Amino acid sequence: MSDTPVDGDIIEGFLCPICKTDLKTPDQLTSHFETLHKEDQDVLKSLKLIFGKAKKKILNLDESDLKETFDRALRFTPEIVTDYCGHQQFGNTRSLSEYFKAVRSAKLERYTAETNKLLIRLDKLVANMPTDQTLRKIYEQEVVPWLDGSSVKLCPGCAKPFNITRRQHHCRLCGSILCNDCSGFFDLNVARCMIDPSLNMTQLQSNSDPSKTGLRLCEHCYNLIELRKQLQESRNSKTILVTGYEQMRSIMEQATPAVAMYSKMCSSLMDGETAYHLADVSILKSRIAKYAEGIDSLSKDIAALQIAQAGSRTSKLQMAIRQAATHFIKEELVSLPPVPSETEINEIRRIKREETEKRIELERRQMQINMNKRRTLGDSTSTYNTQEKWVINNHNDSIPDNSVDNPLVEQMNIIRGYIKEAREKMEFEEVAILEQNLRELKQEYHYQMSRSAQ
Repeated sequence: MSDTPVDGDIIEGFLCPICKTDLKTPDQLTSHFETLHKEDQDVLKSLKLIFGKAKKKILNLDESDLKETFDRALRFTPEIVTDYCGHQQFGNTRSLSEYFKAVRSAKLERYTAETNKLLIRLDKLVANMPTDQTLRKIYEQEVVPWLDGSSVKLCPGCAKPFNITRRQHHCRLCGSILCNDCSGFFDLNVARCMIDPSLNMTQLQSNSDPSKTGLRLCEHCYNLIELRKQLQESRNSKTILVTGYEQMRSIMEQATPAVAMYSKMCSSLMDGETAYHLADVSILKSRIAKYAEGIDSLSKDIAALQIAQAGSRTSKLQMAIRQAATHFIKEELVSLPPVPSETEINEIRRIKREETEKRIELERRQMQINMNKRRTLGDSTSTYNTQEKWVINNHNDSIPDNSVDNPLVEQMNIIRGYIKEAREKMEFEEVAILEQNLRELKQEYHYQMSRSAQ
């Protein structure tokens, strides 16, 4: 079409009324007219008036409505604005929620149903899969029938032709045909964990080369299975709050028996018993102090987490965890009986030893009196040697070096090794039992030595 129209032609657009040129936009038309047609200012004013009226007509406004709107805006106070906005009426609305839900449900149902079918096939494949490669291939074809590739000339994924170097492969979950580049291998151990969530990857033997033992899958099936795996991991994953609380509870569970053992060891030392050592009590107390530091540090970290707004249930839970940890440290770990000093222990043991010696002396005197009475009455059946009974308590605990071949000495050396291992593991209850066994073996050894000397 020429720029100069002929009679009968209709031209649309932003046309110059003088030269009939289409300027595309109102701004270009105005600029064109001001530049090339300066002498026709009346026409320019009429154009601006036409544009202004057209804009008002499009917006369905007139000058009176605009003036009333501006005046009302100037007269409004904040209270009036609030009241006006609160009573504002909505225009025509249409809810698309049902349509959105219908479309989303259809897509989710399609993907969910397809993924569930793949998981069922995956369960059948993993359940009784043979280790032999030939038998495994036959088994995979029985579970998921493979498509016939005699008529397939191109790979559906990359559209490249199959030949000697580009062989046909089958997806183990859908049976479709694809080339090696368009397929991926899914780890067999990961598949077992997806089917049986009770299994752990650390319990299964890791595969160094998934291409030899993994399942060959097409890109579509691989993505669906990978999405399901990520969904399971996200559901099973724990938040930082739960992880920190579980760690704190684990330390509390370790500290509770340690506190009970500490109290038992302190009471045993204060009673003058020799079942436990003072050094073991000090080590255990330092361990309990470390437990208290760990619980306090974790509870502070939990309370400082910025995962919820102040006053919410989560923030209240964080503060409750902090208060519970503080109460546990104050009532259970800090208020422990003090460790007795070595001087106090020696004094207590000296008093106990004197009391024991007095009791033994009284028993010996009473036994001597009874034996004298029997001799007076002519009863000579008792040949009990009192010196042999008490030689154990008066003998030194040292073992001579020339008695290594004695079975009792060998057993005592073995028990000493067990005591050392138990003390390194902080198993003081077992240390006390082994120490008691060692004392009994020493007493038996000294008793045998005294008998052989007599």
